Amino acid sequence: MSRREVGWSARTRIRSRSLFQAPRRGLASGLALLLVLVGGCGSGPDLPPEVERWGLTVETARLQPTLRVFNFPDYLDPDLIRLFRETYGVRVVQDFFDTNEAMMARVRAGGGRQFDLVVASDYAVEMMAAAGELDPLDPELLPNRSHLHPRFLGLPYDPENRYSIPYQWGTTGLGIRTDRIQGDPQALATWATLFEAEGPPLRFALLDDPRETIGAALLYLGYSVNSTDDGELARAEALLARARDRAVAFTPATTGRDLLVAGEVDLAHNHSGDVAAARQDRSGILYLIPREGAVIWADNMVVPAGSAGSYTAHVFMNFLLDPEIGARLTNDIRYHSPNEGAWPHLDPELREEMDQVMAEGALDRLEFIRDVGEDRRKFDRLWTRVRAGGGG
Repeated sequence: MSRREVGWSARTRIRSRSLFQAPRRGLASGLALLLVLVGGCGSGPDLPPEVERWGLTVETARLQPTLRVFNFPDYLDPDLIRLFRETYGVRVVQDFFDTNEAMMARVRAGGGRQFDLVVASDYAVEMMAAAGELDPLDPELLPNRSHLHPRFLGLPYDPENRYSIPYQWGTTGLGIRTDRIQGDPQALATWATLFEAEGPPLRFALLDDPRETIGAALLYLGYSVNSTDDGELARAEALLARARDRAVAFTPATTGRDLLVAGEVDLAHNHSGDVAAARQDRSGILYLIPREGAVIWADNMVVPAGSAGSYTAHVFMNFLLDPEIGARLTNDIRYHSPNEGAWPHLDPELREEMDQVMAEGALDRLEFIRDVGEDRRKFDRLWTRVRAGGGG
């Protein structure tokens, strides 16, 4: 997420209005439709044959009139969409997904015929590239890639950055309403807060994401988030079954964020950016990385294989990689920026949070989720049992 998410019954998205549906998805889709309608008024700006801006000379005849983006909800500043259209005459139309699994299923059903640019998390990039579902990127069209911090290049899921450009990054930990707890909030910086029923009862929400939530249980037990050992997974399943019975709900990240703000939960297993966004709406919300370790993730921009809008997608990626544009993006959505050039322009609070995570030694407790190949079926079956009320 961040990033990623369902309800008790199947990770393929519940469409009824309940705690288990991201409430902002309909709003986000409505905004996308509004952008289409607004963008359709008039013929757009008259453009010269070339537009030189943000470090790239763009041949306007090669641009598609519409850029189709597939993204997580609430993950792109609408003001930047408008600025891109004003500059290049291109409408940006977004569709939305809650989880990488839902995104991959949709892309496989239509690929480049549906979308020109997709935001995909680390392990999803790895899986899609291996399946031939992504087109290689053209570095010549991405000069602003030079602004990326080396820490976010050459990551394990795409070591040559052949298919992906980092978009935002963060961690997955615990968001806490400090006004609803007693004692030192730092004492809750452990996955035991979710998995062990000790002390005063806390109302909490778990992320509706199999790899993230199974991963949290594995980390608490001292294992890797990518463990495929049957015994280790069985112990994680037992923990999850007990946590499920005590949790308010399994929720998408956006829903967990809103429940935290509304005070309907005291604690939310969630992405760092969603907790930061919650803090914008209400004071007294604290984000903690459990001492046993946590997931670090990176969301990336990729081009699905066969996209007719690949050139336009590259222009948009390069636009977002400009330091000042990148800072506007991060300041709006409240995640962390991989763009070192953007860091001087970030809100001080965000910069401080990011510096703490990147401090020497802090990264040692963090682990990327990786594609585990055919063993991913173990996670799917475990998750189905937990969601259905089995296990433990």
